[in-house]
Amino acid sequence: MDEYAIGLDLGGTKILAGLVNGEGQIISQKQLPTSSDDGEKAVIGRVMAAIESVMSGKNINHRRVRGVGIASAGVIDSTKNEVVFASNLGWRNVPIGKLIQEKFNFPARLMNDANASAVAEWMWGAGKGTQNMIYVTVSTGVGAGIICDGRLLSGNDGSAGEFGHISIDWNGPICRCGNRGCLENYTSGIAIENVARTRLASADSSFSGSLLEGCADLTAKQIGVAAMQGDQFSIDILKQAGFYLGIGATSLIHLFNPEVIVFGGGVMSTAPLILQEVEKSVRERCIPGLASQVRIELNQLGTESGVMGAAGLLFSEWEHERKLQIL
Repeated sequence: MDEYAIGLDLGGTKILAGLVNGEGQIISQKQLPTSSDDGEKAVIGRVMAAIESVMSGKNINHRRVRGVGIASAGVIDSTKNEVVFASNLGWRNVPIGKLIQEKFNFPARLMNDANASAVAEWMWGAGKGTQNMIYVTVSTGVGAGIICDGRLLSGNDGSAGEFGHISIDWNGPICRCGNRGCLENYTSGIAIENVARTRLASADSSFSGSLLEGCADLTAKQIGVAAMQGDQFSIDILKQAGFYLGIGATSLIHLFNPEVIVFGGGVMSTAPLILQEVEKSVRERCIPGLASQVRIELNQLGTESGVMGAAGLLFSEWEHERKLQIL
């Protein structure tokens, strides 16, 4: 008999809930705007409404719904089921997992959104069939989810994988985390936008003629589109981001010896050139024996990976528990 889990992707722009079966198929889903400016209570109300919506359709027996997995950006404490801090939501110390458990009377599991996408790609996407995989998301920020020996590496409280805050230059600019020279300062969507604005505002005539000249509100997506249209200014910026991202990826390979590193996130989807530079940087810098064992891939599951992975982690843990019981 089929079992189901609910996956919830809680982002700064939207709340996406999905009822997911053990094969990773989304049976029903509901999307609502986050509208975090309305306040914490209103956002929590929309989260509950989204869960209720996916449970009410498709004539699903509620007794077959085993739990809710919640993927959230920001700093989370999985042991307390609490969002410690999420700037995109304006939240501090919100026990969203506990609130869901109390309302629906089934288990809830809170995780970082990069970890959720990592689980989805490992179970059903570009990392399917591997035991050691790393998922790197490059968007507004940079993060990673690590699958080690067939299990998600969560760390002490679920915060493992803060890849964007590895320092690659101890004299570099101060990061929002308080450290200096963090990888995120060189490779994130915000970093790419900042580099482009700074260069366009300079007096360097070599930047004249760019498709981006005169853009008042420059975005990483625009830079990616311009690069695909052959704009050399944009190409150079993305190559630099890919170079630094490759340095970071090399460290991940040396530390974890993965079979595949999967890259996703908004920046990667609009700027495929970055992936080429990542691979080039890795091949130049990585220990050859380790480099020869790893594939570098783009993600396959797109915007629904958070929902799929949040539910998928529950399926993975249930299966692990069943195997332990048999032993």
